Amino acid sequence: MLDKGVERRGPPKPAGAIANALTLILRLILPVAALLAAFAMLWLLRAEVPQDLAFIEIIDPALVFSGASVDPWLNWSMVLLPVVFFIINLISRRYGPSAAMLGVVVSWLVLGGVIQWALSQGHIEDFESGIAPVPHAIAFAAALFGGQVLCVYFFEWLRGIPWWEAPLVAALVGGICFTFLHHVLLFWLTHDTMEGLWSGPVLPRLIALSVLQLIWSVGQLLPTAILRGIIRPLPGLGGA
Repeated sequence: MLDKGVERRGPPKPAGAIANALTLILRLILPVAALLAAFAMLWLLRAEVPQDLAFIEIIDPALVFSGASVDPWLNWSMVLLPVVFFIINLISRRYGPSAAMLGVVVSWLVLGGVIQWALSQGHIEDFESGIAPVPHAIAFAAALFGGQVLCVYFFEWLRGIPWWEAPLVAALVGGICFTFLHHVLLFWLTHDTMEGLWSGPVLPRLIALSVLQLIWSVGQLLPTAILRGIIRPLPGLGGA
């Protein structure tokens, strides 16, 4: 219909399911690649000794900073692991919780597919020797996934003003969840009984790792503040 030379138009048609799916896939390419890069970094640094943290021997005399003999509870992989939560915070800020959670799941699926491909092609002779002992791999993956889920949840719950609250709490809760869940799961998978779970230097170790998570959670606020003007929430998402 024409009214005084002006064509009346109805509301624009919403994008179809295929268009929405393609848009989501394109949006997730960079986030998933960033998470996979973080996974690769953690795996490559799993046996590297953080010599700068040798003072932690005070809380655990069994910890020896010489060559590769450092106890597996403290290596550069564990020290730098919170970068995963920093990446998830940026994804959550930009795309929201649904896309962030989907990015987490897709990154794990891609990682599993790559490992399976490498095993089938002979690039990795054996999972335990080439990747990690199965109990360690299960405990690490399950604990990190649990921490990622909590990170997404708390960021969405707290997003808004003040802007720093969501990334700080999300990274801290996710990191501490990983720290404790990783220890509990690994102990459960490698022992016949849960007796002795909290004996010896375990609590000092977990406190030290939790302090590292706190330091990272506070420290990542600086790059987050710098990137706030670049990585802005999509329309319809809250945030400051």
